[in-house]
Amino acid sequence: MIDRRRVWAVVRKDWLEVARNSQVMTSLAVVPLVFAAIIPAAVTLLGNSGILTSTINGLQGFLDHVPAGVVPGDYSTEQTVVYTVIVYFMAPFFLVIPVMTASITASSSFVGEKERRTIEGLLYTPLSNRELVLAKVLGSVIPSVVLTWAAFTLYTVIVNGLGWRLMGGPFFPTWTWAVLIVVLVPLVGFLATSLIVAVSGRSSTMQGAQGSAMFIVFPILALVAGQATGLMLFDATVALVAAAVLVVVDVAAFTFVVARFHRERIVTRL
Repeated sequence: MIDRRRVWAVVRKDWLEVARNSQVMTSLAVVPLVFAAIIPAAVTLLGNSGILTSTINGLQGFLDHVPAGVVPGDYSTEQTVVYTVIVYFMAPFFLVIPVMTASITASSSFVGEKERRTIEGLLYTPLSNRELVLAKVLGSVIPSVVLTWAAFTLYTVIVNGLGWRLMGGPFFPTWTWAVLIVVLVPLVGFLATSLIVAVSGRSSTMQGAQGSAMFIVFPILALVAGQATGLMLFDATVALVAAAVLVVVDVAAFTFVVARFHRERIVTRL
């Protein structure tokens, strides 16, 4: 039985530690701003000028392989470029935001406790191993999801606002993005955080713990590459299939992390 009060006490403590670190707070804002503001603003303003395809790797290949029927038939060339990039090409990149956020916050879970010399007190609390791991995971998952949702809101405002005249009105979001933001983002964030927490319990440096996030980034980059080469399109079907797989993987990953969590081993490595 999990005691929610004890879990939330640890979660709140971790949030306070993150909020006090101005360097961490600045790092958390960089990736969302790039994906939610800078790139979409450039896409809606530049359209098919050719500058985008020469600066964003894989974009020209993606545009060359866009399947027929995914774009409204009455769209002009410029409208087609903006629509496909905003709706399809950018979708996988929003899965990077919870991963990168988790890599910053979760890597400091146990490693940060070691550096602040508070780990022993935490390990000797009455929290069970499941409660302690869950608290560390939630302490990073919730900020990563909230930050991604905030980035999505900003993204929606920018693409509809700047693209209103070109597109003839609001054109975003779509059902694919609904699945992406509501379902996939929390699942990806949970998996990334679980892996990082598992590694941080055995690592003496935050860089070592953050390295495990790359195991999540690689499949996301594979989605981008798949779109660029025409192998697949990140649509609602792909998003739902990915969500179903991630539910199973998340449960297995969390169970594995709890089973492999040994307080005595962490104490002896201090």
